[in-house]
Amino acid sequence: MMQRKSVGGLALGIAIAALSFVDGPGFALAQGQQAGTQEQLDRIEQKLDTLIERLGSAGQQSSNGNDSQPATGNDGARKQVSAEGDTSQGYQRGALAIARVAPAKKDSLPEIPADSVGSFVYIGGAIPLNELSRNGVLYTGLTSVELQGWLKIAEPGRTQLAVEYRATTGSNVFTNPGCIASLWLEDRSIGSQHGEIPMPAREQKSVSFVFGADLQPGLYKLRAWLACTEPRDLRVLNAQLLIKTPVDMNLRMIDSGELLHQGS
Repeated sequence: MMQRKSVGGLALGIAIAALSFVDGPGFALAQGQQAGTQEQLDRIEQKLDTLIERLGSAGQQSSNGNDSQPATGNDGARKQVSAEGDTSQGYQRGALAIARVAPAKKDSLPEIPADSVGSFVYIGGAIPLNELSRNGVLYTGLTSVELQGWLKIAEPGRTQLAVEYRATTGSNVFTNPGCIASLWLEDRSIGSQHGEIPMPAREQKSVSFVFGADLQPGLYKLRAWLACTEPRDLRVLNAQLLIKTPVDMNLRMIDSGELLHQGS
C-alpha cells in the first residue's frame, strides 16, 4: 500500500512540473502557435502515461514478491508443537520387562546375559525377582530384569529415578547379596550403582540407588538393568522403580502412564 502511494505521488509531481513548464511566461508569448503547443502537450501526456504504467507494474511485482516469502520461524514452531502433541500415539502403557537369569557372582552384576527366560509389561510397583511366575514367567530361580521402553516427561526440570530392592530371608544367612542398578536415557548412561543388602533379613531390609537428569517435556528412550545375587534362605526379593518429578516433593512409585512401550 505504501508503494502504491509513492507511485501516485511521483506521477502527480511529474504532472505538476510539466504543467508549470507549460503554464509559464513562454506559453503566454506563444499563443499564436497553438498547434505546436498542443502537439507538445500530447507528447508530454503520452510520456506521463508510460511512466505511470511502468511505476505501477514495478509496485505490483514488489507486492507479489512479499506475498511469496517463505514461511516464518513461528510457522515451523507450530508444526513442531503439533507433531510433539501426537508423540503418545502408537504407544501403550508400561515398559517391556525382559526376565534374565540372575548373576551368580557379584563381579558379574554389570553383565547383561544374552538369553532371556520370559517377558512381561511392567506398569509400576514391585517386581518379585524370586517369583516372576506371578507375571507369567515360567522360571523358578532368581531372575534379573531389563526394562525397555519410553519415559514420558510432562514438566521441565530435574527428574530423579530410583531403584529400590527389598529382601526378606531366614536367619541362617551371613553373606550379603549384591545388587546393581544401571539406567540409560536415549542410549546414554545416567549412572550405574551397586551395593549390598545387609543380612540376615529376618525383617525386610533394603538398598536404594538414585539417579537424576535435567529433562524437557517429551518422550525419552529408557533402558534399565536391575539385578541382584541370590542370598541363602531367600524368602522375598523385590525390585521397584521410583520417580521424583520437578513437581513432586518425594520419590514415589512410577505410574503406568509415565512408562510406555510400542505396541504390536
